[in-house]
Amino acid sequence: MKRTALRPYAGAALLVAPLLAHAQPAPAPAQLDSVTVTASRVAADTDRLPVAYDIITAQDIANSSARNVQELLSTQTGVHLLNSSGSSDRQTIDLRGFGMTGSSNTLVLIDGVRQNDNDLSAPSLGAVPLASIDRIEIIRGSGAVQYGGGATGGVINIITKTGFNAEHRVQLSHTVGSYDLHQTDASVALHNERVAFDAYGQVMRTDNYRDNNAERRDSGGASLAFRHDGGQIRGYVRTSSQKLELPGARGVPNAMGEDEYHNDRRGATTPDDYVRLHTDAFGLQAEQRIGTGTLYADLGQRDKRLYGLSFGSTVREQDLDESTASVRYRLPFNGGHSLVVGADWQRGTLDGEERSAFGDSAWRTSQTQRGIFGEVQIQATESTTVTVGGRRQASDDRITVRQGFAPESDQSHRLGAWQAGVRQQLGNDFSAYARIGRSFRIANADELMSLFGRDPLIPQTSVDKEIGVDWRSGATRARVSFFQSDLDNEIHFNALDGGGFGSNANLPPTRRRGIEIEGSHAFSDALSFNANATWLQARFREGTFAGVDLAGKTVPLVPTWMANASVTWRPISELALNLGAQYVGKTRLDNDQANQFHARLPSYVLVNGRASYQITKNVEASFAVNNLFDRKYATYGVRAGSVGEAGRYNLYPAAERNVMATLAVRY
Repeated sequence: MKRTALRPYAGAALLVAPLLAHAQPAPAPAQLDSVTVTASRVAADTDRLPVAYDIITAQDIANSSARNVQELLSTQTGVHLLNSSGSSDRQTIDLRGFGMTGSSNTLVLIDGVRQNDNDLSAPSLGAVPLASIDRIEIIRGSGAVQYGGGATGGVINIITKTGFNAEHRVQLSHTVGSYDLHQTDASVALHNERVAFDAYGQVMRTDNYRDNNAERRDSGGASLAFRHDGGQIRGYVRTSSQKLELPGARGVPNAMGEDEYHNDRRGATTPDDYVRLHTDAFGLQAEQRIGTGTLYADLGQRDKRLYGLSFGSTVREQDLDESTASVRYRLPFNGGHSLVVGADWQRGTLDGEERSAFGDSAWRTSQTQRGIFGEVQIQATESTTVTVGGRRQASDDRITVRQGFAPESDQSHRLGAWQAGVRQQLGNDFSAYARIGRSFRIANADELMSLFGRDPLIPQTSVDKEIGVDWRSGATRARVSFFQSDLDNEIHFNALDGGGFGSNANLPPTRRRGIEIEGSHAFSDALSFNANATWLQARFREGTFAGVDLAGKTVPLVPTWMANASVTWRPISELALNLGAQYVGKTRLDNDQANQFHARLPSYVLVNGRASYQITKNVEASFAVNNLFDRKYATYGVRAGSVGEAGRYNLYPAAERNVMATLAVRY
């Protein structure tokens, strides 16, 4: 099975190898104390952007105790993970406090390609081995002007070691771990001055922590780039197949009065449930110098098919097709000024069908979005940079019901986003920034479809404000930021809506406000430390639902406090040791918008560690332990019902202490 999954990419490598026979050794990738980021859609200097940003370098990743991209992101300021499936690949990444809709408010990219599907699922990032990542760029609270909807929380761009800047490499690793984990990763990257090729493949099998939670994933991809005078063009293809068994929640108590969460954490409530996912994606990316500026263009196509069984008898099938196109042009001017203009188009169609004991239903949702944007950066003085930008976007949404009683709809929206900000250098070490802007989010295909006959959802909008100060001096960096987002018509599941059943709805006005503090210091080449803390408040500003006054109530699943700290020590050059601690505060359970329920999702502290040893120049071994002190915790929980203090609730247990060992060979 493993040989079959990896064979197409090995074959592709053999086909391309003749083109690269005369390849010259590649330069080492630039170390990103560099201040150039691409999460702003075109290359930009972070010293001039009025935003809070973080850059996780390849060295940071190598030093980290994280085992996958999601765990790595969870160590960053203001990032919270929620997991109701038991799969590390399907965790919701929530940036700046949106709870279960975090994936719809945080835009995730891989090499500039959007990974958020037009549904409620979290982006699948498990097929990206940490060793293949060059850097990760996190731009907080900004992105609506250049990307459109779904970026109120921010933009995360994962840049892999690909293309002409990648080192030549052939890499193979195998990982074994708790819960019968076996994972094999293979990758290759080659290039000469005109042609670059890279490919990867992954095969993963695990039983995961709980009963009926086995997971298997086969994924792979390849890209081929050609460099020509003044530009380059790159084509890529990616595929992924996953089957995941779903154990369901543990009741506290369950319908029989038993406390499953504390007495049988690893048991399965739904022993027959599962989901199968298959995704294919391909696209073209082009970059061309025209005059004194640079033109960027992208075309992409993605097809995602889902088949799932829930509650032992309900079958759900979905086929999601998405097509995207974008073009942008960046023009620099004398004096440090620059202009970016662009346009983009996206069309998504979802065909869904559900069969259950309550009846059958079938539907199609289609969305077409078109946008234009412009952003100018003005070097007002030698130390002052002003950024101003705006976007206009049109969205056409249609629901067609083929079977069942859900309402059909056909609606159009015209939306705008804008941003104005300033970055001021304060001497050699300090800088300050301030910005204000407007962002939006359009309901996705899953949210558009309702079985309860309510009015169609209207777009969510937000007015976002932020101020902050950065300090960088030698091997030390610190940042403190304050932000506030006032949202209208926030799109979220509301347990108080839908005639007692709950439904996706436009919430009354809400507000997110927070303070972020982070810092890092390298005591020497062998010893470094970093830490961060986040205070976050997510509340309803006003409104009443089902007779419940929501003003001042806390939005569920958003912790008020989060903190991380880690230390990395290299006692000898071949050995790296990392120890990290993470604190996540208590939260309101899902469905508790009324803030009446007696129980909350408890706070937890996790300690994780990793040791890696460079056996030879080409061979490395590592050992990681997660949840070192064997804490019993959950990142997601939901109450039964929607009002009242008493009642049952369900928790989704997270894994206890677990370990993982990896042997990697690189050439």
